[in-house]
Amino acid sequence: MRNAAGLLCTLLLPLPAAAASPASAPREAVVRVTVENMYSSPDESKDVVSQATLGQVVGVLDVDGAFARVRTPDAYEGWLPRTALVEYEDSQAPRYARAGRVVEVTSLMANVYRDADVTSARPRLLAPLAARLEVTGDGPSPRWLALRLPAGDAGFVQRGDVRELDPAAPRRRGTPLEVVATARRFLGVPYLWGGMTAHGIDCSGLVSRAYHANGVDLPRDADMQFEEPGARKVARPALQPGDLLFFGNDERHITHVGLYLGGGRFINATTHETPMVRLDRLTDPYWSALYQGARRPR
Repeated sequence: MRNAAGLLCTLLLPLPAAAASPASAPREAVVRVTVENMYSSPDESKDVVSQATLGQVVGVLDVDGAFARVRTPDAYEGWLPRTALVEYEDSQAPRYARAGRVVEVTSLMANVYRDADVTSARPRLLAPLAARLEVTGDGPSPRWLALRLPAGDAGFVQRGDVRELDPAAPRRRGTPLEVVATARRFLGVPYLWGGMTAHGIDCSGLVSRAYHANGVDLPRDADMQFEEPGARKVARPALQPGDLLFFGNDERHITHVGLYLGGGRFINATTHETPMVRLDRLTDPYWSALYQGARRPR
């Protein structure tokens, strides 16, 4: 799209509702909700440019009333409602899920419950694919893990939704076929401009999430992915699964991206015909007319 572990210290507090000057804005904060829209301006009636997700530690660049301008880990900027954030009072406060016992979500969405029971109460929230969460201990049975959520409250997650990892270790890079398999899990998810989760996702969001879950961070937007200096240009006869396919009126106006699957097929989040994540063929006249080239992430 375009235009579009130690514990956190007790000084971790919700962002205040009162306006603050840029000079007094906190340097970093953690996202406390499942997913929140990022807007082009500090106004929920403005266009959505992307989304921030649970557990992301974001840079806070400015504040304006009830909104904060943030930079997400993929270096994308936009305005978030400040109620979605918890600020770090200083640079010494431990950042969420950076140390100690940590899990990463492997399901498209993982329910986080109040109790170690799926029936006693509705889930506290959902944790999206690749979100990292702090573990405070084993649950009352082998099925469960106890969590500390970004806002400091407790919860439980089922082990089948996550995998434990060393947060200090380099992220494992998945194979191209693993990237493709991750993208396929989003099939049928509705198209959502700016979307970054299984609640709704856009074309570049799908590609970036599939790669991120496999240890590779891509730029947020299709045109940025096309222009990524480290990406290798790939001729059409040399396409391999996992390559990025780009579409637009010309190379200066890239507006769409898909992920090549092999055999002339690709997966993409599109509004063409059916607004969802779906499979298409590169030989389809609609896509063939718009095709501008391919890139292989470094």
